[in-house]
Amino acid sequence: MPTAIEIQFLTGRFHATPWGYHVNEAALEWPPSPWRLARALVAGAMRVGLNPGVSRRLLEPFLQPPSYWLPDVSAAHTRQYMPWEKNRGETERVMIFDAFVIVPAPLVVAWPGDVANPSLLVRVLDAVGYLGRSQSWTDLRLVELPSGPPNSLPLKPDERVGEHEEATLLLVPDPYKNDAFDALLATTDKVRAAGLDRPPGTRWVRYRRPRIMVDPPPKPELRRGAGATPTVAFYLIQSAARLPLTESLTVTELLRRSAMAWYGRLNEGTSSPVLSGKDASGRPLEGHRHAFYLALDEDDDRRVDRLVVYAPMGFGRAEREALRRVRILKPGRGRPPLHLHLVGFGTPEGFTSPVFGPARRWRSHTPFLLVRHPKMRGGSDDRRLVDDPVAQVVLELERRGLPAPSNVRPVRGARFRWLEYRTHRRGDPGPPGAWGFEVEFAEPVRGPLALGRHCHFGLGLFLPADSSPP
Repeated sequence: MPTAIEIQFLTGRFHATPWGYHVNEAALEWPPSPWRLARALVAGAMRVGLNPGVSRRLLEPFLQPPSYWLPDVSAAHTRQYMPWEKNRGETERVMIFDAFVIVPAPLVVAWPGDVANPSLLVRVLDAVGYLGRSQSWTDLRLVELPSGPPNSLPLKPDERVGEHEEATLLLVPDPYKNDAFDALLATTDKVRAAGLDRPPGTRWVRYRRPRIMVDPPPKPELRRGAGATPTVAFYLIQSAARLPLTESLTVTELLRRSAMAWYGRLNEGTSSPVLSGKDASGRPLEGHRHAFYLALDEDDDRRVDRLVVYAPMGFGRAEREALRRVRILKPGRGRPPLHLHLVGFGTPEGFTSPVFGPARRWRSHTPFLLVRHPKMRGGSDDRRLVDDPVAQVVLELERRGLPAPSNVRPVRGARFRWLEYRTHRRGDPGPPGAWGFEVEFAEPVRGPLALGRHCHFGLGLFLPADSSPP
């Protein structure tokens, strides 16, 4: 007879960092891994005073991979500064990201084996006060097996997840290892000191789970436009090492490729003109109405920490679903993955990021690339330069329907020299060089403002010149 345990998070939140991640990567573990549950039960057995032999016999069934009955959940996070003594006597402030899963209802976990002493197990469950980090207060109860089928199970080799599901790796005790039970007592420090990539006596198991919802409630500014098609998708980036702003083109190419791949998977191999910028016959769209993929450094640490996808033509339901599925970008070359957290969809008026303005003066955030080669025209007495960089900025603004600027002047890069940026894509025959400008208008204009070659990949991006990093 299977053993089923109901887990209720008393605060409605589950805080836990998956094995192998730093807490500040804001990675989410969901559902609670079998290894974490088994360790909590062992800790509860020790708390009620059971000797190791009795604990082993009681908890042996919990070494098998369980099945889960999961409620609908969503993801959220908080950010706060905490003191950190980096060197003795030197304290500085460090921003901490606390990501968690909002769990509004209990979940049920069932193991295939039967326990020999249910009354003793109830005492152990009563002794478990939390799961994951200490703020995840829990109440564990022994219950009957739910009537319906579980919605989170181990995936078979080469098995695909459903349309409203996603796959996740969970750390599971390995019952075929002789040290599987003893390994539950190993501390994290001992495992790391031994140089192991995971605790001994464990293995990774690929589970299916219902997709975690990430759309927050609409902001008050957006409620007035209820029913309007969203034009903005906004992401936060967490990683062990975020890429420098000079690699903006690398990040935006990965984001576009991943969004288009998810769209194809979900829509029978078709492509989206909004995301790709091409029509059904493969011809580029005109008018710059399709998606701009923009990389931002909003905390001024010279690394990409935000991503914006902006499409004036709007995101349909299929495009939003594809963008929701983009969770990880892999830059390669031994660099750690970038974990994306979708803040939500909306319109520029609904977000407070400086990329949306409004402002009268805008300064280059990434380098402006020429669309055409500058040329000398005229005779010997009237020889002049046409299509110079400033003229191309003015022409780009005119083609976007923006007012003519009152002033355009070149500026140096505040964080990097413009030529330090990656500016060429594969097969790019465009003119060489990179420039930065400050553009001033008579009246405030609203962004995003991205001009020039590769503007749909985050180059030629301008931010308000008179705004400080938030």
